[in-house]
Amino acid sequence: MPQRFRFSSRWFALPVLLLPLIAADAQVQPEPVRRLITQPIDNNKRVTLAGNTRPEANSTNDRGRVPDSLPMDHLQLTLRPPEEKQAELDRFLNEVQDPQSPNYHKWLTPQEFKKEFSLAPQDIEAISGWLKSEGFQVNAINPTAIDFSGTAGQVDHAFKTEIHYLDVKGVKHIANIRDPQIPATLAPAVSGIVSLNDFKPRPLGGTRRPRQ
Repeated sequence: MPQRFRFSSRWFALPVLLLPLIAADAQVQPEPVRRLITQPIDNNKRVTLAGNTRPEANSTNDRGRVPDSLPMDHLQLTLRPPEEKQAELDRFLNEVQDPQSPNYHKWLTPQEFKKEFSLAPQDIEAISGWLKSEGFQVNAINPTAIDFSGTAGQVDHAFKTEIHYLDVKGVKHIANIRDPQIPATLAPAVSGIVSLNDFKPRPLGGTRRPRQ
């Protein structure tokens, strides 16, 4: 059986997992979320998701392409809400932690958070539908990311970036060798993709042990 790598699933900027599971005293229904994906998806018209390549993925460390069949589990396509919804979220996070605010400690359940701060359902459907059309399995849809799995070959075809073996100071890794691309239609709702490599974040104040 091919070797299977597991990848980290970091989320950015939206600490929903830090919110206690206490229902909010919400009286006003949220406004419908503005749709960001309004055109048909054209795989021939693409944009690059800049800043999604490890600095270690360079010619010095490159040891060649991995097999197309290599499984890649729990990749994370990170989502970008509309600007006005992001502003609402920032305001909520400030108020819920401010003792002077009338909304202090009026927490949201995960279901309420998803309802108020996720992308429009039509946008979620468009993005997850595109992933499935590229052969990926969609594992979970969260307010800030879509978790999906596939193979290195599917990543190359869908995101136009190859996955290569690396040798970084004697430690073996895999990583994408260039920034991934997505259809331009999806770009307003997608901010990046996490875990196209097997690098793990270093613990604060700790040292990293080399792999055996």
